Amino acid sequence: MIYHTNETPHFCFKRGCLRWVLVTTVLIGLSGCRIWDMAAFQWKNENAKIAWQSEGKNVDKEFIDEAITRTVVPFTMLNDHILVNVAVNKTIPFTFVLDSGAAATVITETNKTNALKLSTNKPITIGGSGGGKAPTAYIVHDTHIQLGGFSIADLSVIYAPTSAMPFRSVDETYFDGVLGADFFNCCLVEINHDAKVLVITKPGDSSRAHYGTEQWQEMAMHVESNTPYFTTTIHDEKSLRSVKLMLDTGSTGTLSLFAQNGHFALPDKTFAATSTGIKGDSANLVGLLSHFSFGDVTFEHLPTYFRFDGSNPQEGSDGVLGNQVLKRFNTVFDFSQRRMWYQPSKQFSSFIGADRSGLRLLPHSKGAIVLDVAKDTGAYAAKISVNSIITEFEGEPVTYASFDKLKMALSNPKRQTVPLCWELKEQQLCNEIQLDSRI
Repeated sequence: MIYHTNETPHFCFKRGCLRWVLVTTVLIGLSGCRIWDMAAFQWKNENAKIAWQSEGKNVDKEFIDEAITRTVVPFTMLNDHILVNVAVNKTIPFTFVLDSGAAATVITETNKTNALKLSTNKPITIGGSGGGKAPTAYIVHDTHIQLGGFSIADLSVIYAPTSAMPFRSVDETYFDGVLGADFFNCCLVEINHDAKVLVITKPGDSSRAHYGTEQWQEMAMHVESNTPYFTTTIHDEKSLRSVKLMLDTGSTGTLSLFAQNGHFALPDKTFAATSTGIKGDSANLVGLLSHFSFGDVTFEHLPTYFRFDGSNPQEGSDGVLGNQVLKRFNTVFDFSQRRMWYQPSKQFSSFIGADRSGLRLLPHSKGAIVLDVAKDTGAYAAKISVNSIITEFEGEPVTYASFDKLKMALSNPKRQTVPLCWELKEQQLCNEIQLDSRI
């Protein structure tokens, strides 16, 4: 998830990483006696109770005026995840990832969520990307979720302990849960990167009319098994072709293509990279894709993961479009009408680069933990070890607030070096890390 290039992609809007790819998509495995539990899970969520708040009071959805069926919630970004405050069971706020690709709402194991004392008497197998065994999580019924003035009661969610997530410890688990399809199915969800807010609205003619203007472009979206997809064109090294891609705000990558069996022609220059999902690691080659289209927008020389090893949880699709591309647009998801609207955000023309340092990093409570160090890179020459924690960047502490700034610096084609300090086994070291193009 941390691989980039010194070539800046070109954008063209027509109207008249790279990095470690963390896909939090949750796909429920139906097996054995758990089929009955899954059926109960789905039935209960179809009957979950949606409510909106007006002047601090809940209003029954059958009598509510459309003018108050709307809430605006601020969000922050960390590791290219959209993070929002969510109250669970009317307790203190938790930090959840907004994940359009998750088929269910998930609560992860953290120091904060452990205080909820969630039940673990209904185990279920869950799946996602990776080459390992599908882990075990737990169904938790009768959960109350609140986001701003919007809430869902009597909701069944998935509780995922650390062993069921792509993290090695609670210290590495930087979010408390995932807002998935239960949230997207009920509402229009606008992700406004310019204002850093979510606008959540009850679907209706007037709410949809707000987006049917010249300021927004409309695009068809397929929704299959609570998962959104769109069809577009790419040009690999051989031909222009149509592909079906998952729209995944829970992926911190640019574009991942399932390249098993020689399905895509590879760029001339690539490097090996690991991506990590719920089922463990996948093997990839990272290179620049010649051409990729998102609606009326063209991306050229887009850093892309070509996945060769590891399961594909999106059967029938060709890959996943992640937040490194999606954050360049303000978007509106309308699952019920199977469409989305988009417009360029202020980040539209910013570069999309691939890592130039050799480090694969993850946010950590003490800074940024090193998951991998690629050979023959600046980080390898500086003798940064796996499990080191990057504590300082340009003389400032590395925190959740500065993590994305650090990642951008490590991919910046205009920089030749980056000063870092790190610790390993209580030893403190500092050095200038050489940056070089890897593709």
